[in-house]
Amino acid sequence: MLGKVLKYDLKSVCRYLIPLYMVLLGLGLMIRILGFFENNAIINIILGIMIVALVLISAFSFVLNAIFVIKYFLDNLYKDEGYLTHTLPVKKGVLLSSKVLTALITAISTFIFLILSLLLAFYQKGLFDEIIKVFLENVGGSKLYEFFIFLGVYSLVGYLTTILMVFAAISIGYSKSSNKLVNSVVWALIFYFGMEFLYLGLLGGIMWISPEFITSLEGNTFIMKDLLNFFMIFMIFTAMIGAIYYFISYRFMSKKLNLE
Repeated sequence: MLGKVLKYDLKSVCRYLIPLYMVLLGLGLMIRILGFFENNAIINIILGIMIVALVLISAFSFVLNAIFVIKYFLDNLYKDEGYLTHTLPVKKGVLLSSKVLTALITAISTFIFLILSLLLAFYQKGLFDEIIKVFLENVGGSKLYEFFIFLGVYSLVGYLTTILMVFAAISIGYSKSSNKLVNSVVWALIFYFGMEFLYLGLLGGIMWISPEFITSLEGNTFIMKDLLNFFMIFMIFTAMIGAIYYFISYRFMSKKLNLE
């Protein structure tokens, strides 16, 4: 049943994402084509505008992805569409898990289309040779690609935790009889500042337990493995917070559902 719900959710969210992907690829293609006429002053102005547009849209693509996923979560589970969704013979956990998987899959697809658009616009012969050479370099005793892989996983965990934070805030906010949206925003702010406080507490704990590690970071004497272990602690902590947000959303969906 999860597969069927996930397929429907992906189709619904992709209705918003496909135009974004087409814009990214279209800008990449136009930049590539206009690059052949860069000696023309007017063409150069248009080219510059398109490059700026591509950079800006690329920078906000994951924000837009998150907005589309959150909007769909709200519409599908807590607004008019929710009356139909919650009559389906599907467990609340399946509905929620499908939304989380939708956020994960669309984030990966957005990243893929983002890379494709940038390659389409700026790829030059030998580019991958240079990238591979950089990734294979040793930095702090480890290969650089190991750090980038870890950074990608950490970013994905952080992204999903942020999505789950908003899901939890909506689930609590829409359990109220009035001012549902306002309550959701208030709870989102409470969760956000609470997370920041917890991260500061975690960092303080690490500094108290292992002050020599922080000193090594400041003195550029660290090794990459230590840095990865440092961020691993934060990634695990972030994943735990995400699991709590998931439980909150599930709990309120199951016990305190109050549709508009």
